[in-house]
Amino acid sequence: MSLSVPESAVRPASHPDTPPPGTRLPAHYEGCFGCGNLEGGMRMSFVVAEDLAVTSTFAVQRHHQGAPGIAHGGVVSAAFDEALGLLAVHHREPSVTASLQTQFRKPVPVGSVLHLRTRIVGREGRKIWCEGEARLDAPDGPLAATASALFVVVPMTHFAEHGTPE
Repeated sequence: MSLSVPESAVRPASHPDTPPPGTRLPAHYEGCFGCGNLEGGMRMSFVVAEDLAVTSTFAVQRHHQGAPGIAHGGVVSAAFDEALGLLAVHHREPSVTASLQTQFRKPVPVGSVLHLRTRIVGREGRKIWCEGEARLDAPDGPLAATASALFVVVPMTHFAEHGTPE
């Protein structure tokens, strides 16, 4: 099951300030579980791609497992949440996850590298629909999971009101 994109949603163009394809993106916040450099974090890396997309990798470590030797499904969903959220590089406005659906296709073994490709599929007002796929050990490897999400653009004050001063 995936989130339905209404027919009234349009596929936006990238913001003029979007870095060119091939640009590596830094962590948006060093304290982030997904892209920061935290012990026990995911330490994901991201590259701007064409067609309103971002590619990323996630090396699955022992501390990411649920069942013995297999990545925890919540960690795989967190990888999608991070990769889908980084699509904001294309619209240059802060946004937050409103809904995220993950479909698991294959187990993700500890020691494997997930290659994610996420892209924006539509926008209507503050709502942005995105989708992604995760493949095992190579960008064209076996399909491990797919995801669809709805993000909502928020003012920057959202983070000051609901987060910490840092």
